[in-house]
Parts: sequence; structure tokens; C-alpha cells
Amino acid sequence: MVQPLPAGKLAVGTGWRYSKGGKHAAFDYPVGIGTPVFAVQDGVVLDCHDGVSNKPQPDVVGAPSNWVLLGITHAGREASVLYQHLSPKLLVKKGQKVKAGDQLAESGSSGHATGPHLHMAAMWGHRTAATRYDYLANISDREKAPNGTAANDICIFPPDQVCTTKKSGLVPPFSSGEVFLDKLSFGVTNSDSVKRLQFALNTVKLVHGRELKLSGNYDIDTKNEATKWQIQIDHCVPNTRAADGNIGPKQAQKLFGPKYTLKAHS
Repeated sequence: MVQPLPAGKLAVGTGWRYSKGGKHAAFDYPVGIGTPVFAVQDGVVLDCHDGVSNKPQPDVVGAPSNWVLLGITHAGREASVLYQHLSPKLLVKKGQKVKAGDQLAESGSSGHATGPHLHMAAMWGHRTAATRYDYLANISDREKAPNGTAANDICIFPPDQVCTTKKSGLVPPFSSGEVFLDKLSFGVTNSDSVKRLQFALNTVKLVHGRELKLSGNYDIDTKNEATKWQIQIDHCVPNTRAADGNIGPKQAQKLFGPKYTLKAHS
């Protein structure tokens, strides 16, 4: 299943209602700032908002935030998925077409929030900036959490039912394919091999590990995570060439699974 966040980051903090009973009708995932946020289905970015800092404003209802409104098709009907409280510098623009599993943004704490988390809501119809909160409309104080569509015929709950399942034949991008070993070194840019490395590192549980953006750039964050893997998983001695953050051929064989094809040169 293509989920909005990486595996291990999908615990739900708030669901149908807030702890004091107010309507919420969405999922809040309490994840740290910078966690990759993914498209749960193929679709188009109906609208988005960017440029708000990660400074939460818990006392300001309606405070501007960074968000992406993704238009999808679910069960043969048009639907929308709202991702909110994102970090600035979104990775998509209005009108952009995306595939299931494409990274849209990083999680954050922008807007009316008490701390870092991802807010995800789903609703029928392709919505606009002005109607992106329609999933909350006319939900009564007594309505219990539905398992499908709310009584307002708009809100899809739980929202993760719109996530693409493996039965569709879709797999996360960069979870397989060719990896060119000459690209696995610090300083390489715009490389699918580096994206596959970043994806592979994101699947490994590392002490003090962090989620990497699938940028394709072998930047300092990627080098640091690769070094952690070399020391913690490959048991290399710190401050040696084997633990310098550049992945060698033998290490690549260990890090990448059988779904990847390793080649020496691009």
C-alpha cells in the first residue's frame, strides 16, 4: 500500500474527533519536521500553498499553513486528499501531475498546530482552495466515525482508505531498478541511483537516523546516513575509508536487495 508517510511513521494521534470531542474527521500523524510526504495515488495537484515557516500558532485558528490538495480518482469517482501543516519549499506546484509514491513535500508544523505533524483528510469531489475544508461540513456532535463516507456525503473516513493498494500493481518508486556504483559518492547530483540509495537507507532502522528526501543529490545528509549504515549495519570502524559515507561495491551488495541491479558505470 502506498501510504502518505514512510513505514514506521504511520501511528495516528488524532482521528475522527479531538480529545475534547470536537470534530476533526481526518488523521493527524505526529511525525518530526522533515519527514517525506507522499502521494497516495496517481493524481494532479489541484492547489497548494507554500512559504509559511515552521512556527506553529496553536492559538490562531485559521493561521496560514503550507498545504497540498491532491486530486485523485477513488472507487471510480473524483476525490481529493488534503495534506496540511507542511514545511516550506513544497516539491510540487499547482497543476502538476504526480504518481503514487511521488514525494510531495516534507512534514512540518506550519499554521494552526501545537507541534510537528501531518494532517491528512480525504473527501469526494475535486476541491479548491476555498472548499478544501468541506469534509468538515455538517458533521453533527453525535455522529460516530464512519467506515466509508460520513453523513455529509463529502468526508471519506478513515482517510487512508484512499491509499493505493498493492493490488493495483503500483510499487513505491526507486524500490527497484538499476544502481550505478560510480554514482554512490558524495557530490553526485540529479541521479536516480542516488534516489534509490536514499530510498534504501530510509528502509533501514538506524540509531539517530533521519528520513532522507528522495532528491537524487548525494548531499551531506545522505552522506551522514550512509556513514551511520556503514558503522551500525556493516560494522565498519569509524573514521576509516570504509565508513566515509561513500558506498563501495561490496557495501552496495549488502545494502541493496535482489530487486536492484548493480552496474559499475552509468
